[in-house]
Amino acid sequence: MPFLGREGSAAGLADLARPSDVGKIFGAHLNSITNYPDAAVFRLLKATAASTNATPQQIEVAWALLGTYAWVPDVPTPIPPSSPLSFPSDHGEHFNTMIEWRYFTLSLPLANGGLVSVIANFFRKALVSSATLPSVSPLARQIYSTSIGMTVEMPGMAGVHYAWPTTSFAGADAAVEVSNAPFRMMLGKNSILGRTDVFPLHIHVEDAGDSSVGRPPLLVDVNCDATNPFFYQGVNGYVGPQVKPGETPSVGWYYYSWPQQKTTGTVKIADAQYSVNNGVCWMDHQWGGNGPPPGGPAYSWSGWCWFEFQFDGNRSLTLSNPHGPIVGGVLPPNNPGFGTFVDSGTSTLVGAVLQVGAYVQSVNTGGRYPSDWTIEVTGTGVHLFVKAVVHVEPQTLWMGTLAEYSEANASVTAVGTINGRTVSLSGVGYCEGVGFEDPAKRVTRNVAFLQANLTS
Repeated sequence: MPFLGREGSAAGLADLARPSDVGKIFGAHLNSITNYPDAAVFRLLKATAASTNATPQQIEVAWALLGTYAWVPDVPTPIPPSSPLSFPSDHGEHFNTMIEWRYFTLSLPLANGGLVSVIANFFRKALVSSATLPSVSPLARQIYSTSIGMTVEMPGMAGVHYAWPTTSFAGADAAVEVSNAPFRMMLGKNSILGRTDVFPLHIHVEDAGDSSVGRPPLLVDVNCDATNPFFYQGVNGYVGPQVKPGETPSVGWYYYSWPQQKTTGTVKIADAQYSVNNGVCWMDHQWGGNGPPPGGPAYSWSGWCWFEFQFDGNRSLTLSNPHGPIVGGVLPPNNPGFGTFVDSGTSTLVGAVLQVGAYVQSVNTGGRYPSDWTIEVTGTGVHLFVKAVVHVEPQTLWMGTLAEYSEANASVTAVGTINGRTVSLSGVGYCEGVGFEDPAKRVTRNVAFLQANLTS
């Protein structure tokens, strides 16, 4: 079915380009760039785009090397003066924004007393703007990819973390299906299927396993109820700098989250299948990107620690603590941040101060990721102290862009006051670390990957 995103019409979606045209589509964007700062890298990008055998992942890696030069003109701006988000249409794709993702975490207690924690990201990146290639369908102008991980904790056994291989798809690939009437996103064997209002939702992710690295076949097949409404992140769903009417922000996002969705179903590990009756699902939907590049370097060192916590008592908390370059391998003390606290459907914007207690080094890149956090959360009516205890270290994953990041499942306790009442909470959550590897190392890795795979 056609995917009716915020850009409006489904017209032209039947006129799909071939998957093999993905390089030409990306090449049209390259042809519009006149000031990319590294001539040698830019020649490599154009050679990759011109290759008749370029794979979707090669194009995705080349897209990542553009950095800020990958921008497309539709950048979210503050609400108001921009129009409010509108549903169900904004549950769909926003093909003219630079990047979009749906982020799921699943905490799945097994009938045998074990716990399976799943992180599944479904990414979309725009290869070119509609103005540059108006004759190409919106879907064909995209690259899609997955980034999925799973932590298994069985009674009496040490936890095991499995990072699944990333998968990348040209938007025109027959393995890609997207619609919002009803909501549907299928990327190969992995899918999220719902209704026009998304929830109730069925999530299916699977991996064939790899005996050479000790990863068994894995399958998660669950149903997530419409237990709670979504809440807006930021102000009215906008996260970014305030700008004057008509100005384009340097970066802007539209963003909302769906916490505390009751989840049931099955998990299969190798040949053993387990039932899940009291799981919980969190979903994020975010889209946006940066404004026009100001010139100069394509990348700067930046990132964040991001957290989602689902407490008992139907309370949820999400926090983001941005950071710049990692000096001396550690974040500065009292790293500031912001977020939203949700209590029985009522959301409150809060501030946050982050202290990192320990780091763990990635065996893949040497990057050092936070593995123990203490967070003081402040805001109107809310004062919590949160301690996240990571079960498995390290919990690193890959994006299709060959960027490494961490997604650590955690048990969480919090004490403090809510609206003047002392509380003690417990729950589950995920702690994300992005931008802890020097971007120069990622650029070197991406260039080497493209050079090694370049064909005529």
